[in-house]
Parts: sequence; structure tokens; C-alpha cells
Amino acid sequence: SYQSRVGSVRWLQPYAERVILELGSQGVKQLLVVPISFVSEHIETLQEIDIEYRELAHRAGIADFRRVPALNTDPLFIAGLAALVRTHLLTPGLAAPAFVPAAVGSSLLER
Repeated sequence: SYQSRVGSVRWLQPYAERVILELGSQGVKQLLVVPISFVSEHIETLQEIDIEYRELAHRAGIADFRRVPALNTDPLFIAGLAALVRTHLLTPGLAAPAFVPAAVGSSLLER
């Protein structure tokens, strides 16, 4: 399902709120949310999912509502990001990402 629908603009569907309510009406008692598009904790995970959706789930009869933690600063995730940057910096003809300052690129090459 999709979240963060704001205002009257049509958003990607199915809406998370509706899915939570439907699951509750089907007798689901446990729900694990995996926010695949978020790599760090922020307002949409901490407030919307952890608080608002949890309350909605409990009202819908889902007693056990959990969320998979975001990757945040997990060492494997950071190493993967660094490897991607190194690839861009070391591959001839492959432009370095514009958001990586030269000093950062240099320090990555030294590791």
C-alpha cells in the first residue's frame, strides 16, 4: 500500500489507511510494515507509521503492529553506498555524482 496521501490530490493506491482497515476487518491480528522506500527514520516512519498507523491498526483490531527498522547507519548499508560512490569515482567516463564534494571523493579513494 502507499502512504503520505495529503489533500484532495489523487495518490498511488491502495491507500495504507484503507488496507489497514481492511486487514482488521478480515481478522488479521498481526501486521508487519516494511517501508521499502525509506532508508532512514524520519517523520513518515516515526510519526505516520509508528504512531498514526499503529493507532488505526489497534482500532481496527490488529493487536500486534510492528515496523521493520530503517537501515539508517547500518555498517553494511553505509559500505554499500561508499562502494557505489567509489565506482562512480573510479570508472572512466562515468561522471561522479554532482553532490559528492571533491574532498569527500578523495577520502573515499584512500580507504
